[in-house]
Amino acid sequence: MKANRLSGLLLFLILIATAFRLSARAAEPEYNGKTLGNWLILNLTGDPSSQESIRQIGTNGIPTFVDLLGVKDKNVKKVLSKLNDKNLTYYYKFEENTLDSQESLRKLGVNGFTILGTNAEFAVPQIAKVFDEHDNETAFQAARALIMVGPKGFSVLTNAINDPDAGVRDVVIRVIGKEGGGDPQAIRRLLVNALKDYPLIRLHAADFLRGKDPDLVIPALIPLLNDSDYGQCSRAAETLAAYGPAAKSASPKLLSVFTNVVSGTNEYLIRCLTGDLLGALSKIDPDTAREAETFWVTNNPLNGLRQGYTRTLIKNGKELIAGGYIHTEFPTVRNRNLSSAELLDPKTGKWTETGEMHAPRYAHTAILQPDGKVLVTGGYDKRYGDTLSSDELYDPTTGIWTVVTNK
Repeated sequence: MKANRLSGLLLFLILIATAFRLSARAAEPEYNGKTLGNWLILNLTGDPSSQESIRQIGTNGIPTFVDLLGVKDKNVKKVLSKLNDKNLTYYYKFEENTLDSQESLRKLGVNGFTILGTNAEFAVPQIAKVFDEHDNETAFQAARALIMVGPKGFSVLTNAINDPDAGVRDVVIRVIGKEGGGDPQAIRRLLVNALKDYPLIRLHAADFLRGKDPDLVIPALIPLLNDSDYGQCSRAAETLAAYGPAAKSASPKLLSVFTNVVSGTNEYLIRCLTGDLLGALSKIDPDTAREAETFWVTNNPLNGLRQGYTRTLIKNGKELIAGGYIHTEFPTVRNRNLSSAELLDPKTGKWTETGEMHAPRYAHTAILQPDGKVLVTGGYDKRYGDTLSSDELYDPTTGIWTVVTNK
């Protein structure tokens, strides 16, 4: 008797669970024999009928799209179960990077709101809640959805531009810069104002302002060249370069920053930032770019332009830097092959010119001899393939080079 009761209870529970599952599946919106999840997958594959089918499902799909926007690791399975699409579940089950899979699901939600457009405006409070309550990357996709549903969604973002949380402000700038969604002139003013914000926000704002509204943007970008952060200064220079000669008012500042970097001791900045600054000047003001390049070539024997030289520690403790070439772009693009040599005192950091080789030479070999002299051999003069036939010997006591072989 007891066993029969247990069997009956078990059967009842199974029936309830089955009914619950069927009810959950039935609750998913459908159109033309396919569920919303099916149509979302077909939309990803470019099926031409998928967008119209999602429009036909219409606002009934909004709860699903909101769930997708707010998906997190703890509720991925729950969201997938609502969609009830085997292909979708299979794909995300075996997605190696769970963060990537969550981001992909959020984008599905954005796609849904994009298709519905202003028909989904009444969902703005729900989307705004996701935007307010989640991490920056989730908020980013929610912000994209707000843009897609029209002016009411856009106004949520413009109100958030003054949020005390810099992460929120950054999300707003990234989204309105990329997606638009409002009056173009108003968006540009928001981006210009963001150039006074924290570094990362300035960085993103500068990206979206390239080539636009020079009277507003160029004066706002010039102060960013002072930024101690390499990335900020570089991005400001690149953005100014997009304006070409219209940004000539930035030339003095670009030249000043350039000469300060070249004259400094930070080899990383010399190697990375000078190229960005010179490249910007070349597009904005070729005359000033020529001045900057001349300063670069003559200021530091081991500037970032010099390549193919040799560096040999000689017996007096100094280093002999010999030959190489310098790539220049003004007045024409060419390589200057060098016959010059310099001595560097590692203790003081001071450079001293020494004797000049008889022939320009780069990609050669330098060998310290037992008597303290330095032999340079091989290398090229004009171009690869024309190997130099002469070797030269440097005497540190006299600073003179002597040709010792002529092959």
